[in-house]
Amino acid sequence: MIDLLHSTLRRFRRSANGGVVLIGALVLPVLLIAVGVAVDFGFASRDRSALQIISDTTALAVASELSTANVTDAGIASVASALAEPHLKRQGLEADAVVRASLVSSGRGVTVEIEHPMRRFFGDIVGNGASSIVVLSTAIVSGNQKICVIALEETGSESIYLKSNAWLTAQDCNVYSNSSSPSGIKSDSGIKVTAKMTCSAGGFSGTGQFFGLKVPDCPPIVDPLAARPPPPTAACKAQGHRVVDKGTLSARHVLTPGTYCGGLFIGGNSVVRLDPGVYVIKDGPLVIDSNADVRGTHVGFYMQGEKTTFQFVSNAKVNIDAPKDGPMSGLLFFEDRSVSLGREHKITSNYVSNLTGTMYLSRGQLTVDATNEVAQQSAFTVIVVRRLYLSANPKLMVQSDYDSTEIPVPAGLGPASGVPILSQ
Repeated sequence: MIDLLHSTLRRFRRSANGGVVLIGALVLPVLLIAVGVAVDFGFASRDRSALQIISDTTALAVASELSTANVTDAGIASVASALAEPHLKRQGLEADAVVRASLVSSGRGVTVEIEHPMRRFFGDIVGNGASSIVVLSTAIVSGNQKICVIALEETGSESIYLKSNAWLTAQDCNVYSNSSSPSGIKSDSGIKVTAKMTCSAGGFSGTGQFFGLKVPDCPPIVDPLAARPPPPTAACKAQGHRVVDKGTLSARHVLTPGTYCGGLFIGGNSVVRLDPGVYVIKDGPLVIDSNADVRGTHVGFYMQGEKTTFQFVSNAKVNIDAPKDGPMSGLLFFEDRSVSLGREHKITSNYVSNLTGTMYLSRGQLTVDATNEVAQQSAFTVIVVRRLYLSANPKLMVQSDYDSTEIPVPAGLGPASGVPILSQ
């Protein structure tokens, strides 16, 4: 539009025809108004979108502060202004923005309003436009919010990465990436994420479908299990233990709790029952190999030592529930916090149907590279990892039906987690 205006003006200057000059004198104001309206509309659309994201982000962040004692409207307004300011600066909107905030829902929520004058090309040349842009966001801290996935990586890209055609279904619960990277959550074409809310502290990159709220610039979630002590360990029960071609469906080979030094290998068509208790896998991998069939109720794995990862491979059938009490209550896996970052735990089997409990891998990456549904028969599955990587085609199903099982959800993850969510 501006290029057209410049071209028209050049033609007017070159013309010696008085009629053209007269017509130009009549047409020029109309062109100026058209250009002004077009530019105004572009600025308004861009600014409204940016302000809404800032308002949503600020409301979520302020709502997470509501546990502070004696919080007041004045205190909330001050916090909201401070939290919104860096985002406004990044968009060049800080100079004239007004941020207001107040408590709602009997102190369980907060409303944030941001007002900014509408930027105009030539001022209010037609005299009938709105004078400012106003956006509003409300975040409520609800006792019914559930967290299914947290990726704890703070700075690196792809803390959650879904390759082509991967699906992540978080049934009635929330998915969080703590990474400040603009590609904190990355996705390829054909992916599908279904969650009540998918929140990235940084941003989203790539394509694909997201169902439910999709929110960038979310406040990071503090590791809810950071204070959870690891289970006690004992002397080695076995060294490099291997179970191969043992047991049948009618008479399963039985393994008992204890410390398995050098890892534990279950394979070769073995049919195994894990007795209830804590299995410490130390200084070697836990491998459930091709065509093994492993079941266990009230079992938890503590992954101790630099060489300790788990792998469910090939056609392994895995059906396990976490302990209902004791040091691993609610936890299927607990990764040693002293190991290096980035170790990979893998699920490549198409028959991992039940993983009821919490997978706590605060240092490692969970890779799901199956071509079928995973964890679809679980009452609930919570995943707290450094990174989550879904390769092409898997369908990871993280349920949240807490009432259908006696397995507890660790504090900070279940319906009493007090996680703020934007109110529609």
